Amino acid sequence: MAPSITTLSEQAFVAQAAREDQRVDGRRLQDHRRIKAQIGVQPGNVEVQLGTTRIFAVVSASLVTPYPEKPSEGMVVIDLAPSPMADPSYEPNRWNEDLREARAVLQRALIRSRAIDAEALCVVNGQLAWSLRIDLKVLDNGGNIIDCACLAATLALKHFRHNEVSVEGDKVTVHTLEERRPVALTLHHIPLCVSFGLMELPSDENKGLGEKLVVLADPTNVEEKCMQGRLTVTASGKDSAMLYGIHKHGGAPIGPEVVLRCSEQAVQRAMELDEVVDG
Repeated sequence: MAPSITTLSEQAFVAQAAREDQRVDGRRLQDHRRIKAQIGVQPGNVEVQLGTTRIFAVVSASLVTPYPEKPSEGMVVIDLAPSPMADPSYEPNRWNEDLREARAVLQRALIRSRAIDAEALCVVNGQLAWSLRIDLKVLDNGGNIIDCACLAATLALKHFRHNEVSVEGDKVTVHTLEERRPVALTLHHIPLCVSFGLMELPSDENKGLGEKLVVLADPTNVEEKCMQGRLTVTASGKDSAMLYGIHKHGGAPIGPEVVLRCSEQAVQRAMELDEVVDG
């Protein structure tokens, strides 16, 4: 993996800006970047842009034999892959640590939270079920891939349709789109990831009072190279505010008050993202 390198002057500039409640892109510490979403003509194809980060999501489905330990449930697989042109640090056909972390967070947010009704994917108990595949392609890495990928996957799942299947005795018929209207997926809730960058200002930047923790909402790729940790909150703001998971990465220590404050902000952000999902 090619290393991500930032100069000392870049690090000093980002730290000084954060100390003054400023960002390199002109935002305040708790401001989020604008979102653009494009729904493709093919059901399940979505492109989401968060600032300069762009991710293309594709949902596909195929009929398979369910796992023996879960005979009444379908399967869901998530794959996150970089485009060679997305970031200079990406190497073809190789993952880096950030992408592995992002994929693990997405699996917990979308699969382990039971957002998708796996039992509704079952066609014949123990014999036939739908297997969903969510392919996420990073087109441009402008930072905060997790939030952008989660929103893209959620939108793709909501707009995806699969063929209707009918069962008569031992006969299973997969109807074409012309014969019957395609079926939408059953989603129990809409999980949305909201990430915060954790930056420890050096003691000399804090007037000799020790290290100061600064929390950055929706960090850019430049800020990610300068921060010491990340906190990702999976929340839902639709109908009733819910938290589905909290993921901490990196060595920056945080107290319960920081987790609580970030969780409250994540719920508010999830309410804003719900408007994008419903739109």
